Amino acid sequence: MKGTDAEFTKKLLATFREEAREHLDVIVAILLELEKTLPVPDSATVERIYRTTHSLKGAARAVGQKEIESVCQNLENIFSRMKKGTYVPDADDFDIFHQAVRVIQCLLDGGGQPVTPVTDIVSSLRSLSRKESSPDSSGTHGKQERGKPQEIITAKSPEGKPGAKSSLLERDRGDIRKPPALLSTTGRPERDGATVRIAAHKLDRLIAGSDDLLTTRLFITHRMRELEEWLARFTIWRWNQAAISSDIHRIRERSYGSGKADLPADLVLPLQRLVEFLDYDREFVTYLQHDLAEFIRATDRDRAALEASTSEISELIHDAVLLPVSSVLAPFHGLVREYSRTTGKQVELVIEGGEIEVDRRILDSLKDPLMHLIYNSIDHGIEYPDLRAPHNKSIRGTVRIRVVLVSGGKVDIEVSDDGKGIDGSEIRKAAVRIGLITEQEDARLTDAEAIWLIFRSGFSTSPIITEVSGRGLGLAIVEDTITRLGGYVTIASEHGKGTTTTLRVPVRLVTFRGVVVRSGSQVYVIPMQQVRQVLRIKPDTIFTRGRRQYIRVDDQTIGIVKLSDILDVPPSSLPHGKDAPVSLIVIAYGAGQVACQVDEIVHVQEIVVRPLGSQLRRIRRIAGAAILGDGTLALVLDPPELIQESLRISTRGAAPVQKGAPAPVVLVVEDSVTSRAFLQMLLEREGYRVMTATDGMVAFAILKEHQVDIVVSDVDMPRMNGFVLTEKIRSDPKLHSLPVVLVTSLDSAEDQNHGMAVGADAYIVKSSFERSALLAVVRNLIRTKRPQGR
Repeated sequence: MKGTDAEFTKKLLATFREEAREHLDVIVAILLELEKTLPVPDSATVERIYRTTHSLKGAARAVGQKEIESVCQNLENIFSRMKKGTYVPDADDFDIFHQAVRVIQCLLDGGGQPVTPVTDIVSSLRSLSRKESSPDSSGTHGKQERGKPQEIITAKSPEGKPGAKSSLLERDRGDIRKPPALLSTTGRPERDGATVRIAAHKLDRLIAGSDDLLTTRLFITHRMRELEEWLARFTIWRWNQAAISSDIHRIRERSYGSGKADLPADLVLPLQRLVEFLDYDREFVTYLQHDLAEFIRATDRDRAALEASTSEISELIHDAVLLPVSSVLAPFHGLVREYSRTTGKQVELVIEGGEIEVDRRILDSLKDPLMHLIYNSIDHGIEYPDLRAPHNKSIRGTVRIRVVLVSGGKVDIEVSDDGKGIDGSEIRKAAVRIGLITEQEDARLTDAEAIWLIFRSGFSTSPIITEVSGRGLGLAIVEDTITRLGGYVTIASEHGKGTTTTLRVPVRLVTFRGVVVRSGSQVYVIPMQQVRQVLRIKPDTIFTRGRRQYIRVDDQTIGIVKLSDILDVPPSSLPHGKDAPVSLIVIAYGAGQVACQVDEIVHVQEIVVRPLGSQLRRIRRIAGAAILGDGTLALVLDPPELIQESLRISTRGAAPVQKGAPAPVVLVVEDSVTSRAFLQMLLEREGYRVMTATDGMVAFAILKEHQVDIVVSDVDMPRMNGFVLTEKIRSDPKLHSLPVVLVTSLDSAEDQNHGMAVGADAYIVKSSFERSALLAVVRNLIRTKRPQGR
């Protein structure tokens, strides 16, 4: 009985969490709506948020969630005063409301205590419920100073003026510094009597079941082809039977006619039996051919009926996982509000077409790309209020998300802003500086073409590396995700007016077509979305440059790599003639493409991709598995990974520096023994020579005696800190061009701005430290700013 009670409680809590998340979505949406109506809040809107909060409080009480109940009770008291007109909140009060929602969300997720303790948020809410209303209580609304609050996470404009912080924000530095997490949206806010709740994992099982039906249909289709091949064999039999028909006629005449007397007596009866059997055999095969043809036609009708039924069932099941795009977009309202306030900008999010429905799995995949695009619009697009006014722009910038259905079962999601747009010349300069393109390539690029460089991994115009900017990964992740979904990204920008990024993705995740190939003894499938061409070429059309082979396709030179080399599997042992045609699959992804050489191109067919399971999920270059029509298990390849691996193969064995040149020298300045050893090990593994210093004074003495290619320094150190060290390097005529990277736990906006002001080339915050980010910065700075004469 105890087990039964525990199971019941578990299910009850799961139901509560789902209901609570729906209530939270509604509360966030209403808070944003209320804030826009200040200083006179709409009474109907206040009534809605009061009732929703009351419902959430009651649900929390029913399942014994005392902390959530307490927060909701205090929110309800405040909304009750708003209903009565005895209290009007200001912008800082709304910060506390949103923080209360995030506390509830944290409690729902069960991830431990929230950053802001429940007691603190309850205390803040109680102080608001006792707050006296005054005519100018909302006077601060809409007048936020640039740079407020101080916990800014990206570089401010030079004119930024830090403002004051509320007491709650001071207590919640760790939470407000990071962009707020999205609220989970597992269901739709509005329900009617015809709606039934169903767990997401059950829907996933239904989808898997419908995919099994499709696999069975593929099996039957393959069997039909086999039957048709068997039927075709009767044509060969009829041809052979016709070839001996005259012989059979002569045997019949000799064994039954006048010539019978000339035959030996012991052969007459066997010949007669042989003739009778041949007549029977001809009739039997003729009827068998007829019956088989009728069977095939009847089976084909059944197959068509099964295909129609399974297609309808599959569509109905896939329709069940369609959700309005608004279910993902709604939480972005709160994200934009909180994130824009931390940057000192005024930004409004507008959503159009949120009622359009898209597969839930696609929406889940779109969360990160959309967040990256919104961050990018606020960080790099929307200007500060005092910079917008001189250009006759509203001081409040707009980020607009527009969803539009297009033909072919696709949907366009446009993310636009009315900011300063993209300056192509600045993009080209940054790309040359970090080594993404050469100066010769820069001269050939137009500003419109240069815009696409922002999608290259490692590209960033920000020297500050924090949780959300400076890594050069955000827009690369956007293109990677959209391409894997079978879509593509387009971007348009007008300098001074804004930028629009369009994500075109399928409405549903359905089966797709793939090219079945064989390499060695294994069969693979390459998704058709990334297949540009399938070729069979003569060996003499292949030419060699250095260690790699190439082919010309549509006036483009494309590198050739054997699929067995990319996958690191044994090559084919089958003999190939010197002049035998070479089979190539040209795959393209973003700006990269490669021609994969395979042993055989089998055919193109519809497939259902099966996941590899949790144990094999991280295997690179393999996206899943598929069962082909003949029952063969084939591995589904990941085209982006194939292209990246082909590039690694093409450069494998190449020296990181010019032949004969010594490895670059990195000076690590760090007073912590552990941190110093870690950085030294990390850099030495990459082939750098590493020197170390315990503080800035020792480091500067080393720089006077030794040639160093780059300095990686902590900031907070005894005797001479990293800021002073950087200043001394920049003021020294012999060292002024030496690259300096500051790696520190000092993450305030003032420290970051100070680091840039004294001349640091990059500022990496330890709280968001990633090895790959540091190595990329070091590699780029050495390549672009290595001192002359080394």
